[in-house]
Amino acid sequence: MSKKKNWRSTRAYRLWRAKVVRRDKVCIICNSRKQRQAHHIEDGSNNPDLRFDIENGATLCRPCHTSFHTDYKKSYRYKTTRYDLENYIEIFNYAFNKGKESKNE
Repeated sequence: MSKKKNWRSTRAYRLWRAKVVRRDKVCIICNSRKQRQAHHIEDGSNNPDLRFDIENGATLCRPCHTSFHTDYKKSYRYKTTRYDLENYIEIFNYAFNKGKESKNE
């Protein structure tokens, strides 16, 4: 009996990651060019038809990607949606701009 290959270890997944990072060039949250990773907007586990769709990907740096899944979603196991990512970006921008405003006062 052959073991089924996990979709994250396929060539299609590696190509998807490379294309997403190449398209965005920087983390869409903090504009970092370091430790860039491809993030599924609508999670790939629950949306097999979107797993390798470039439009379902966004580039995040490792710190932002980790923070999104552990601080915002509280786990890598919870499904992610476009709403989640947009809301996280809004929270990040609010917190970042709020800190800038208080320094300028």
